[in-house]
Amino acid sequence: MKHFKIRTWLLFVVAILLFVYALSVILLPDDLFPQKFSTAVFDRNGILLGARLAPDEQWRFPSDGKVPDKYEKALLTYEDQHFYHHPGINVVSIFNSMIDNIQAGEIIRGGSTLSMQVVRMSRQRKGRSFVQKFVEMFLTLGLEARYSKSEILDLYASNAPMGGNVIGLKAASWRYFGHADHQLSWAEAATLAVLPNAPGLIHPGYNHDKLLEKRNMLLKALMEDGTIDTVQYRLALIEKIPGEPLPLPSVASHFVEYISRKFPGKETYTTIDYHLQCNIVEIAKWHTVRLNEKGVGNAAVLVADPANNEVLAYLGNLPDSEITSISGFYNDMVTSVRSTGSILKPFLYAAMNKDGLILPNSLVPDIPSYFDDYHPHNYNEDYQGAIPASMALSRSLNVPAVYMLQRYGISRFLELLKRMGFTSFTKSSAHYGLTLILGGGEVSLFELTGAYSGMAGTLLSYENGSSFQNCFTGLRCVRDEERDSDFSDPPLNPGAIWLTYEALNKVKRPASEVGWENFLSAGDIAWKTGTSHGFKDAWAVGTTADYVVGVWAGNADGRGVAGLSGTKTAAPLMFDVFNSLETKNSFNKPYGDLKEVEVCAKSGMLASRFCPDKVKIDVSRAGRYSNNCKYHRLIFTDSTKQYRMSQKCVSVSELNPVVWFVLPPVQEYYYSRKHPLYKPLPSYAPGCETEDQKSMAIVYPVEYATIYVVRDETGSKKEIVFEARHHNQNASIFWHLDNQMIGVTTGNHKIAVIPASGQHTLTLVDENGESISRTINVVN
Repeated sequence: MKHFKIRTWLLFVVAILLFVYALSVILLPDDLFPQKFSTAVFDRNGILLGARLAPDEQWRFPSDGKVPDKYEKALLTYEDQHFYHHPGINVVSIFNSMIDNIQAGEIIRGGSTLSMQVVRMSRQRKGRSFVQKFVEMFLTLGLEARYSKSEILDLYASNAPMGGNVIGLKAASWRYFGHADHQLSWAEAATLAVLPNAPGLIHPGYNHDKLLEKRNMLLKALMEDGTIDTVQYRLALIEKIPGEPLPLPSVASHFVEYISRKFPGKETYTTIDYHLQCNIVEIAKWHTVRLNEKGVGNAAVLVADPANNEVLAYLGNLPDSEITSISGFYNDMVTSVRSTGSILKPFLYAAMNKDGLILPNSLVPDIPSYFDDYHPHNYNEDYQGAIPASMALSRSLNVPAVYMLQRYGISRFLELLKRMGFTSFTKSSAHYGLTLILGGGEVSLFELTGAYSGMAGTLLSYENGSSFQNCFTGLRCVRDEERDSDFSDPPLNPGAIWLTYEALNKVKRPASEVGWENFLSAGDIAWKTGTSHGFKDAWAVGTTADYVVGVWAGNADGRGVAGLSGTKTAAPLMFDVFNSLETKNSFNKPYGDLKEVEVCAKSGMLASRFCPDKVKIDVSRAGRYSNNCKYHRLIFTDSTKQYRMSQKCVSVSELNPVVWFVLPPVQEYYYSRKHPLYKPLPSYAPGCETEDQKSMAIVYPVEYATIYVVRDETGSKKEIVFEARHHNQNASIFWHLDNQMIGVTTGNHKIAVIPASGQHTLTLVDENGESISRTINVVN
């Protein structure tokens, strides 16, 4: 009977204990520390780039679940030597502290375990009465039941007050010692172990003697229990106590802000290389002076690794200066959208090569042109008449690019840009029109560099003659970010990209953009510049197999700067960045994605049977289906090649077949000025004229154009200048407006008139009777 009662009481006690234990687990809050964290941003190797305060203005870094060994040993030696052996409550310690407190008449000793301190911190220090101590003990049972010892230790390390607005081990390590917690020395670990004991009293920077005394006592205890040896102890004693909290690193302030918006309150390890970032900042400081002297207040630099599509350096703006501040130092110009200028031309060139619409040296028009109400012109107001597409790209000529876009299609090009990762082209093709290729749209440096990196990555991924990846997936900034594999067809293929780099490596520029010859490394870099209308934005992007460097320069507030250009303003900064990089690799020629074809040496098109000079070149796979040369024609002349002949005037036996290189009239006019050896078609001998290709063409106006007659400052109407070209430079053209002759021109075929409002028919007739007409609408 007696044993039965004992067992009953034991079961009753066990039940009560289990009930208390279960109740403590239930009453313990699910989120012990609901406060939000600071945003901490690290480089690819764990070096802190910068941080942002938590919403409650505290420096409180997120935990990674790893408490450094030195800090753990120092903390447990100081606070709770039996941490791993008690259930959260150390009865002996509490009993001794109760006796001391009763004798003193007040609480002078806590007796709290590390687990109890975690509970106390989570309750925001609700007094130190016996009742509060009992509540802490009760909740500590639940803490021990719910969390492992390592988790409890991490909760303490992440939330312990470290003086001022510094909370937790990670934040304290950076604020007081300037490095990560896993790099703490024994002296530093001991300092942070004793600091939460009285953070208000022994704040680093004040009360050095008290803090030093407590730290040294702990170091001695660590030596006595064999944790450190005497040499380590003596060396630790030499280390100084930290002074005022150190400023956190800020070598990538705009990037840290960018990450903090994407991952607020997180500890984010990025792809940035800290040392490269520092180099970029120093280079930018030097260029700040140069740019400020020219009235340029802002610039941004982005460095990417094309093999992995990772951002290695991110400079959102120039270092702060007087003019930079005025223009907007706090603007992140890496993510700001700005007018493209001609920086998109390589994408169009590559796309047309990919589809076989052009070959590398296909002739494209380079003449004064009018497209409805759009009148593009080259930077230097000079025209070649017709120019190889690759040369038009390397010289960044505007008019050929517009003709190429017209042929490729605006809607089609917009779709290509979206597939390449651009998100800023949100309007219709009608909105952009042909201006799209010359700055009619806007992009950010981030997406632009990402697109160029996608080109390089696609070429780098090419293997075994057929396999390559779609690398146009956008730049990655977070080190461990996982992405779904993209098995879709890439918008550009390796062969077309290789041909584009071949053109960009030529780095020839118009005479007005002097200075490019001074870039000694330019031959190793496929680079392109761009300048927006109004001299507001200067771009430069360079590509190697190791790096893609993108640069934007201008004023954040949109002010234009006379003389600003991509070559003179952005390119020097870009090349200085490249000079600081170590380039090891090179692109391999994608032989399997290229086809050797025979082309006409003069026109660059697939050789026809009439082409006298032929060469073999590599083209994109679709290039073998490109158009044959249309400029070499078989004509018949007399024996001297002075006149064209036909069966109309002589017998077949008297016809002398000759292959002649013939450009359309307007192209011919400008081409012959640049190529003295060019010979225009001979005129027909009298009586031999036939229906043949038109000998003349109207430059302006275009068919169905609406022309506005403007007035000068006196209110007088200004004349409209009509313009035409003829194969025969000495030919006369008779001009008619609505069947009424308005003039005759010879040589330079321009005529100025002021038509009345309404629809008109402009008709031109040459001395041989050939005619050509345009219908126009005039608005006065």
